[in-house]
Amino acid sequence: MRMSFTEFLTNGDLKFVIILYAFLIASIILFIKKKREPKLEVRYNNILKGLVNWSLLISLFSLLLGLLHSFYFISKAKGVASHLLFGGLANTLITPVLGVAIAIIINVLSKTCKEKTYDTEN
Repeated sequence: MRMSFTEFLTNGDLKFVIILYAFLIASIILFIKKKREPKLEVRYNNILKGLVNWSLLISLFSLLLGLLHSFYFISKAKGVASHLLFGGLANTLITPVLGVAIAIIINVLSKTCKEKTYDTEN
């Protein structure tokens, strides 16, 4: 049995998911600007690469916080059913997987155009 796609998109840690979706929206806007202003393509690509890095860092941070949170409650319960343990760990992994997927999308958007250098002296 697999987790449904809508469940995957909505069950992550909300604060991190909102940030990651904001990065995705910002990268789409930057991609459109990059297409409209080819002379600033290198600048937009650098910003997109920064969004990739931040997406990966936020994904890692959400993973660590989720694991910390899960293990804290396991220790407080002094034992837990295996289905609850694995369900909690599965929910812990949703946000990092989403973050990596968004980082891949942003990376593709930054690579779609060939970086050009413009000669400003002529």
